[in-house]
Amino acid sequence: MTESPTYREALDRVLACAVFFHGAESLADLAKLDFNNLLEESGLGEVAGEITFADAAQALRADVQIGSEFSAVLAELDARRRLIARERTYARTPARLAALGDEFGVSRERARQLEVRLRWAVDRQIGEVVRRAAQWLTRAVGLAAPPWKFQKVLSLFVGDATPEWREAAEVAVMAAGGYEYLDGVVGNAAFREFIVKARQHGPDLANPAGVIDEELLCEKIGAEAAPEWESLVRNAGLVRLQGHLVLRDTRRARVFLALERAADPCDRQTIARESGLRDNSSLSSLLSSDPLFVRFTKDKWGLQDWTDEPYGGVVDALVKRIEEGGGKARIDELVRQIPKQFDVLPATVRNYLGTRKFETDGDYVRVAEAPSAPRQKLADARDVAWTRDGTPALRFTVGEHHLKGNSQKISPAIAQHLGVGLDGSVKIPFEHPEGVHDASVIWRSYDPNGPEIGRLREALSVCDADPGSEVFLLLRREGFRMITDGSEMLEAKP
Repeated sequence: MTESPTYREALDRVLACAVFFHGAESLADLAKLDFNNLLEESGLGEVAGEITFADAAQALRADVQIGSEFSAVLAELDARRRLIARERTYARTPARLAALGDEFGVSRERARQLEVRLRWAVDRQIGEVVRRAAQWLTRAVGLAAPPWKFQKVLSLFVGDATPEWREAAEVAVMAAGGYEYLDGVVGNAAFREFIVKARQHGPDLANPAGVIDEELLCEKIGAEAAPEWESLVRNAGLVRLQGHLVLRDTRRARVFLALERAADPCDRQTIARESGLRDNSSLSSLLSSDPLFVRFTKDKWGLQDWTDEPYGGVVDALVKRIEEGGGKARIDELVRQIPKQFDVLPATVRNYLGTRKFETDGDYVRVAEAPSAPRQKLADARDVAWTRDGTPALRFTVGEHHLKGNSQKISPAIAQHLGVGLDGSVKIPFEHPEGVHDASVIWRSYDPNGPEIGRLREALSVCDADPGSEVFLLLRREGFRMITDGSEMLEAKP
């Protein structure tokens, strides 16, 4: 069927099937049949949810409508009580008692007493009728319904109210049935209790990323048959994210779901794309600092429970295997295993094995007990210039990488001049420019490129050093000075 039939056409079709296939002749015969089978036999099974028949309730309007009677009761009240009824007691947005008291020239307490008497008077005259309408409403709507559907059904009961008291009649019937407008749904007290339970149990059923076991949550709160599930969880403050229910829409949850969907380690760009996050430093910080995620290779990350050996760098992998080998390991096995597991080049492994961190003995390698470096002269260092008074200075060209926070490699002679040996470090303040972060000098025995000076970005920025310009850093242990004009600098020590 290309277009869903009206409910009258659908019922005619169902009744015809009851006659043709089952020999039914009366409503009593129809009651004995399986209605699901009738729907399938009539070809309406797939569109049954689209065929609504609230309009058929028009036939019962005269029996169930209470709007006119309710309007008449309120219209008979004195002017002050009519105002209280319209503005507070039966208003969707009730006025404050204090405001009503001010309008009447009475206290807030007196206004409250007037409202209590009003409620009693109305309930005495028509309360039973309103409650009966609320029972009909509950049968028709159930625990909850979308606002458009709820309003349509509610209109069947109060549609005959006068325009002045139409809202009041709706509020009265809704209150008697326990219904309230929520976010995208109208629900009764039982539905709101489901919301409270979902809010309460959601955190207990969430994993470390905040992803909730939705099926277990539904079972836990007893809402397997509850309608409007999406509205229920939304009103509980839970979030639908990438098809899953989560406590909050966080970067952690997004990255977790992206990796879980991929089921394999991914590079940062892929994670950013699949999680809907920009590939920026904050994503890198999350991946490197959150224990839920681990690095599998130099460029790929995955979930913590996917591996027993996260990637901590080639040096860590080398040390671990040497320790597992009782203090030594075969070089050829390291060069074969580590690239295969961590997606690095064999040449990279060999470069690290060639640093002072390790000692080779034929086909084997071990961790050096006390790595050391021979003393080198500043005068022989290619990255050193001199002031006229004999003060050495690091000379380097500013690059974009410096302004992004990367370090500057230096010759071993400079590190030694500043009192830093292998596996040592020191922080040195700036005499100029003042008030910037201290620089750091680090020399790692496993770094094939030697020692480095870091934390130069702020000083370079304050000195207005542009990429491509030459900068000189006067090397004094008590404090560095950064110079951007090298016209007075000498190539050799005077």
